[in-house]
Amino acid sequence: MQDEIDAIAPARGSGSGNAGDRVLTQLLTEIDGIESLGSVTIVAATNRPDVIDSALMRPGRFDRMVYIGLPNLSDRLEILQIQAKKQPIQIPLETIAEMVRCFDCFGN
Repeated sequence: MQDEIDAIAPARGSGSGNAGDRVLTQLLTEIDGIESLGSVTIVAATNRPDVIDSALMRPGRFDRMVYIGLPNLSDRLEILQIQAKKQPIQIPLETIAEMVRCFDCFGN
């Protein structure tokens, strides 16, 4: 299941076909209609901002990007501690947090 904006709003002509272009056009129309309400904020997430259509980044649409980086060791440990409350884990959480540090290395 895709939950990112790039799944429904890839750049036009990127091979998504006519259906994808129609979905994007409808999305842009709906966003422009919301603009007049004034107090509505639309939030979208993606890990691929380079593939979304540039029309979405026009002022008044998604005109602000906030980068959220990968968690550091202490953040990973805190995430694991929260999740371990729901599902007991037999391996020390500190070990797991250290083992997944390589996920920080993608692209480097």
